Amino acid sequence: MRLISSLAVAVFMARLDIYVVNISLPSIARHFGAGTNAVAWVTMGYLLSNCGSMMLVGRLADTANPRTLFIWGYAVFTAGSLFCGLSTSLGMLVFFRCVQGLGGSILVILTYTAVSRLLPAANVGGAMGILATCGALGVAVGSPLGGLLTERLSWQWVFFINVPVGLLAILLASWAIPGGECAKKRSNRLDWPSALLSIVGVVSFILALNANQKECRSVLPVLSFFALSAFSGWFFFIRQVKAKNPLIAPSLLRDRGFLLGNAVSVFGLILMGGNAFLMPFFLELGKGLGTARAGLVLLAYSVTFIILSPLTGRLADRFAPWRLCAAGMGLAAAGSVIFSLTLGAPGLASAVVFLVGLALAYALFMASNAKQVLGSAPMEQKGSASAVFGTLYSLSLLLGVNVFETLYAAKAGIRGNAVPLTDTERLASGFSHAYIFGACACLISIVFALGIPWGGKRRSRWGTRA
Repeated sequence: MRLISSLAVAVFMARLDIYVVNISLPSIARHFGAGTNAVAWVTMGYLLSNCGSMMLVGRLADTANPRTLFIWGYAVFTAGSLFCGLSTSLGMLVFFRCVQGLGGSILVILTYTAVSRLLPAANVGGAMGILATCGALGVAVGSPLGGLLTERLSWQWVFFINVPVGLLAILLASWAIPGGECAKKRSNRLDWPSALLSIVGVVSFILALNANQKECRSVLPVLSFFALSAFSGWFFFIRQVKAKNPLIAPSLLRDRGFLLGNAVSVFGLILMGGNAFLMPFFLELGKGLGTARAGLVLLAYSVTFIILSPLTGRLADRFAPWRLCAAGMGLAAAGSVIFSLTLGAPGLASAVVFLVGLALAYALFMASNAKQVLGSAPMEQKGSASAVFGTLYSLSLLLGVNVFETLYAAKAGIRGNAVPLTDTERLASGFSHAYIFGACACLISIVFALGIPWGGKRRSRWGTRA
C-alpha cells in the first residue's frame, strides 16, 4: 500500500499539472503582453518535452535504481515548477515548462514500470485501477483549482503549489519505493541516435497535429511534419533491430501480444481524446449551456469513472484483460452510435447517459489495457514497454482531438470559427460524424483485442522473451 500511495501522488501531479495550468493561460498572456499563439507554447513546451523524452526515460528505467530515478523525477518536476513561477519572461516560462515536462515523463514511465515490476501479477489490475482513479481526480480538480489560485492569488501559484507537494512526494518515495537494483541483462549504455530519432519522430508528429488544428493557408507544414515523423519512426524501428544497445529490445517489437495490446490502446483512446475536446462544444453550442453548467454535466463522466475504476481494475485481475478491453470498446462504440443518432433530441438526457456509459466503458478499458500491454513484456524490459505504452497513450489522445476537430469543422462547414447557434442542422451534422468515427475506431480496437489470444499462441515462433 505504501508503494501505491507514492505512485498515486505521481499520477495525480502529472495529470493535474496540465489542467491546472491551462485555465491560467489567459492571465499569463495578459501578464507578459503575449498573443494566443505565443502563450500556447506554455502548454506545447510541456507536451513536447513530456512525450518526446519517454522512450529515453523508458530505457533508463530498465537499468537504473527505481527509487533513485523516481526521486530524480520528482526533483526535476518540482524544480521546474519553482522556476516557472519565478519566470520573468515568456521564453523563460516555456523553457522551464519543458523541464517540468521531462520530470513528468519520468514520473509517468516509472509509475507504469514500478506497478508491472514490483507488484505481483495478480494485483496489477487493481493497482492500475487505483492509479487511473487518481489520474481522473487530477483532471477533475485541475481546472477549478487553477482558476481559484489564479483569481485569488496569481498565475504564479499554479506552479508554486507543486513545490511543497513535490518535496513531500520525494520523502514519501524515499520511504515507500524499494531501492533494489533493476535487472542487469541489458547494457547500461544508451543508444543516442535511437533517442534522437524517437524525439524527432514524436515531436514532429505533435507539431503536425498542432499545425493542422490552426488555420493555415498551405498544407505544406502539416505534410512536412508528418513526413518527418514517418521517416524518423521508420529509421527508429530499423535502428532498434540493428543497434547493439537499442532503446527497445527487438524481441519486444516482435512480440505480437505486445504489439496488438498497443494497437488496442491507440484506436481505443481516439474516442476518449476526441470526446474530451468536443463534448464541451456540444454542450455550449448545441445545447446553449454556459461554461459553468457544461462543467457540471461533464462531472457525470469524471465522477462515474472515479467510482468505477478501482472496481474494474480488480476485474482485470480475475478475467483476461483483452476480454475487458473488448467489452469496454463494444460499450463505447454502441454508446457513440446511439448518441450520434439522438444528440438532436431536446434536453440533456442523451448527453448524460452517454457520458456515464462512456465512463463505464473506459473504466473497463484503461486498467485492463495497461495490464495487457505491460504484462506481455519481460521483467528486464518493463521500462521500455512502459515508454512505448505511455508515448502511444499521449499521441492517441492528441490524434483523437485532432480528428474530431477536423471532422466536426468539415461537416459543420467551418474552420476555426464557431457555428452560429441557430444553425442547428450543421452543428448536429458535425457532432454526429465525429462520434460515428469514434465508434469506428472502437470497433477496430475490438478487432485487435480479439486477436491477442491468437497472438499469444503464436509468440513462440517470433522468439523468446529474453
